[in-house]
Amino acid sequence: MTATFTPRGSWATLKVNNGLHPFLSASADALSSYDPATGELVANVATSTLGQVDEAVDSAERAFRKSTWRNDGALRARVLFRWAERMRQQTEELAELLTREQGKTIGQARGEVLSSISMIEYNAGQARAIYGRSAALKEGVHGVVLREPVGIVAAITPWNYPLNLTIRAVAPALAAGNAVIVKPASLTPAIVIKALALLAQDNDLPDGIVRAIVGSGGTVGDRLVTHEGINMIAFTGDSVTGINVMKRAADSLKNVSLELGGKSPNIVFADANLEKALVGAENAIFSSAGQICTAGSRLLLEESIHDEFVERLAQRARDMNVGDGLDPATQMGPLVSAGHKQTVWDYVEIANAEGTVVAGGRSLDDSPYDKGNFVAPTIVTDLPADSRLVREEVFGPVLVVQKFSTEEEAVNIANSTDFGLACGLWTSDLDRAWRVGRNVEAGTIWINTYHHFYGEMEVGGFKKSGIGRQQGVEGLLEFTETKHLNFDSNPTFW
Repeated sequence: MTATFTPRGSWATLKVNNGLHPFLSASADALSSYDPATGELVANVATSTLGQVDEAVDSAERAFRKSTWRNDGALRARVLFRWAERMRQQTEELAELLTREQGKTIGQARGEVLSSISMIEYNAGQARAIYGRSAALKEGVHGVVLREPVGIVAAITPWNYPLNLTIRAVAPALAAGNAVIVKPASLTPAIVIKALALLAQDNDLPDGIVRAIVGSGGTVGDRLVTHEGINMIAFTGDSVTGINVMKRAADSLKNVSLELGGKSPNIVFADANLEKALVGAENAIFSSAGQICTAGSRLLLEESIHDEFVERLAQRARDMNVGDGLDPATQMGPLVSAGHKQTVWDYVEIANAEGTVVAGGRSLDDSPYDKGNFVAPTIVTDLPADSRLVREEVFGPVLVVQKFSTEEEAVNIANSTDFGLACGLWTSDLDRAWRVGRNVEAGTIWINTYHHFYGEMEVGGFKKSGIGRQQGVEGLLEFTETKHLNFDSNPTFW
């Protein structure tokens, strides 16, 4: 394993305040974000008071009720397409800010920006195609079913893919005609505010349709979840917090869309293309340092290929270039914060105590890693089935390897956790792919690939991995209510 770090030189700190971005309801003490590779200050962002949360909700409600936004799909399409184009013009600037604030490699950051642009463009196209249906119910009676916007949506978004997961909520919510209030994660506010500023500058966007607040989940986030003026919560984050959000939202019967945690299995059968599966297994767990809810954190290997596959994957992990995400040679960057590094390290200690660590298993604290939040890419085998490391979400670069001998055993192991977000399945047998794909309890099954997302295709979780769906047609319809208009043209009531 090698390290690379890009000299920062004299960086200009990004300062975000209400004067620069009037859509941001924030004027309280600044919240600072730091580069997780070097500890350098990246941005100071003003935070919001509870009164400013209330003001943002009131502003969004006025805009939603009084503007033509919710009834003009062509307007919404134009605004969203222009947002995508402005983002495309600033791809490199956005990617660099994303890497500096979150830590992922510049290649992964660039991919996140481009994926976000694609998501906006897809939903811009959908804005003019939100169709209902009609039916002749009896003589003189017709029913029309419409899809109408929910109203005011609060999008509470995470730090691991801060740009993509914000846009995954904001773009369909706006395409459906809603007003949106965004609360970005406190660790990565600047990238979200910068992207939203490119939207808010559009002259055709009604003032108030998009607002942002900044602050902790326990204060401003909780105010959004319980606010009577909010009609829907779109939340992405860990399962414990998501369950609490749902409980709090239930008091006012808000709609909720939740994408939560995962402990996703990545199943490799002996007849798979093993070269491709090796690359896929590495990507599944070490992409963004494992800080992704769909991480393939459990590698299930058929017994006959187990030893060779593990050794080859372990060697790839040992050779991985860990370092500063801004260096193009870096393959894995740091964890997002010192606090999160400690959380991941607690799990690594479980690996060292209960299993056989074949790669990593150590914190990276010496120079040149001493100013950042680095943990070596770790692979562990021989863990007991009831180990916390097998059952709980780590959200870091720690891979658990499990062995199976039959297809039925593979499915049973895959389904043995409380989560059901995603699954990888590697085989050349199409019949097996269908059988296993149908029997694994997960919202997304990748067959002979992993971590390839498309704006057109839905994602979401089973069990404690969430409620509702994101992306695709269903992801857009999550932000709508169904209304039936019943027309009776008969001259008498009976």
